[in-house]
Amino acid sequence: MEICSHNKCTGCYACVNVCPHHCISMVLDDYGEMHPMVDDGRCISCNLCVKTCPSNNPPTFYYPSNCHAAWITDNEKRCLCASGGLGTILSEYVIRNKKGVVFGTAYDNDFIPVTTYTETLDGLEKFKGSKYVQSIVGDETFKKMKSFLIDGRFVLYIGTPCQIAAARNFLKKDYCNLITVDLICHGVTPSSYFKEEIDYLVKKNKIKGLADVRFRGNDENNYSLSLWDKIKCRKNSFNFCLSLWKLVEGTKILCYRKNYTEDYYLSSFLLGISLRENCFSCQYARPERVSDLTIGDFIGLGTEIPFEHSTKNVSSVTTNTLKGDNFYKEVVEHMLEVVSIKREYKERLAYKPSLVEPFSRHPLNELFRILYPQYGFVNSIRMVLKKDIRRNKIKNLLKKWTIVYRIPRKVIMLLIKSFEFNN
Repeated sequence: MEICSHNKCTGCYACVNVCPHHCISMVLDDYGEMHPMVDDGRCISCNLCVKTCPSNNPPTFYYPSNCHAAWITDNEKRCLCASGGLGTILSEYVIRNKKGVVFGTAYDNDFIPVTTYTETLDGLEKFKGSKYVQSIVGDETFKKMKSFLIDGRFVLYIGTPCQIAAARNFLKKDYCNLITVDLICHGVTPSSYFKEEIDYLVKKNKIKGLADVRFRGNDENNYSLSLWDKIKCRKNSFNFCLSLWKLVEGTKILCYRKNYTEDYYLSSFLLGISLRENCFSCQYARPERVSDLTIGDFIGLGTEIPFEHSTKNVSSVTTNTLKGDNFYKEVVEHMLEVVSIKREYKERLAYKPSLVEPFSRHPLNELFRILYPQYGFVNSIRMVLKKDIRRNKIKNLLKKWTIVYRIPRKVIMLLIKSFEFNN
């Protein structure tokens, strides 16, 4: 039994959560993507899975009523956050002022992103930062969300648009104590790719106890894949550990960092080579949104319309429903560290894609999908991107030389052009 078209499936887990007889499981297809498989022997043909699937029954879309440029002023709190840190401040407000529950994405013990929840401020730390990989929703997540809502708890859910759509279709009603926040989504890479790459890098870099994985942050690790190892300091090694203070954060030490131009995983994601197939025809990449609020980077801020503040790492926040608008006003009023400035939605829409159309398929995606079934992610993506990554490393090195050795920029540009011509 096919619940929806294979190429439209987002792996949202709505069908798994709604099945009353637990006869649907998620399995990997030939391209490492999670898709539902129905146990026909246990299926009673109730069709709840087909009716709940957002790909078959799209939820209601809302055109935003207001758009804001926003950020939090607490630099320490914002350090590990992506962009302006709005996801963190919305979550803090719900837990502190609403005594509520926040659902979001965190790494599990194996560093696979999963959808989970927290009821404490300390628990929000695991949600911080962008995770450029598909989050596994799980079999019971929407059921647990519903139980909180029925019990009268205030619930905030932050996720990709397709995950929000799945939750809405599963819940079947718009609870007054639920606020949904969708992220401006570039697309997602299957978690199987991420797991394979991380295992490879951990082994290659001899990491003994992986402590953290990051892609974004308001620090030098922004738009870089960075891996952090656990550090154990004995008394006689204290001075050695202290000498590494620039790399140490708490009990973690930086063991691997490559920016997006030199890292295979991050490059393939940002270029649109390793995205799930459905991402290239995403029905949610449009101005109308499925959630009460939408947050993301405010790309293009101040380009056409003057903006008197710094435009670096600022979030865009759109309020898409009346409930979302009222909630956001509450947050801004009570959380004094939030700076929120109203802007025109057309300013954010001017910069594609994601809010206007799906991200484009990279020409190398076809080759990657030919190679993947035979060679897996690590080997396939290196076959596909080896020349580009090598070129980027040379470019970055030559640019660095302009600063270190004061080589004239014109000479460096000539060297870069010469290298590109010969390759």
